[in-house]
Amino acid sequence: MGDLEGRAAVVTGGGTGIGAGIVRRLAAEGCRLLVSASNSVAGAEALRDELRDGGAAIETMAADFRDPDAARGVVRAAIERYGQLDILVNNAGFTLDEPFLEGATARWQDIFNINLMAMITASQDAARHMVERGAGRIVNISSVHGFVHMPHNVIYAATKAGINGFTRALALALAPHGVTCNVIAPGAIQVDRYADQNLNPSTIGAAIPMRRVGQPREIAAAVVYLASDEASYVSGEVLYVDGALTTAMALQL
Repeated sequence: MGDLEGRAAVVTGGGTGIGAGIVRRLAAEGCRLLVSASNSVAGAEALRDELRDGGAAIETMAADFRDPDAARGVVRAAIERYGQLDILVNNAGFTLDEPFLEGATARWQDIFNINLMAMITASQDAARHMVERGAGRIVNISSVHGFVHMPHNVIYAATKAGINGFTRALALALAPHGVTCNVIAPGAIQVDRYADQNLNPSTIGAAIPMRRVGQPREIAAAVVYLASDEASYVSGEVLYVDGALTTAMALQL
């Protein structure tokens, strides 16, 4: 978009997959970055070193969002490092795939803390700073699972639907202050866990109207748009980047 040069951005969960794709694109746009990671700290550090070699301003930080207040620490570290925060991309999250009737409350608490509560706490601290400055962009990564569902993703779906509702309400609260808040809801995106779980992207793609899975760069492109001045009048939206998956009726007559 050409207008992100020098802006300070936080990307949570930026060590692998979609998060890493977002980090790469924001670095290419000239953003100064702080990237947090938990299970993918090594990946975030390797990406940091690679991008620094290319001239990017980027720092990494380990943060375990099972404690949602850790997300506040990430935001505050970015403001301290760069003197401002223009863009917050709340991407950190994990998938919980289990039968609901056999689920464990402790794991439910972890997924709510990581997927939703940490997003809320990070957004609160970022919003306070952005309101003071009169501008800012918050982009939250949700999922098609917040809208369409699978039997073993009940709790995961609850967190993603929560992200959508939280973001839309936050957009309303912050609209008078020049701060926009939007959601990107990815569909099937090719990430490392496909290989880890022996999932075949071609098989998954065959069930998608566009007949392929998406790529992290396609989510990153949407982030750049929503973070840019081109999207200054866009707030409270849920943007599905899913190859038309959520438009399809499962019942084929």
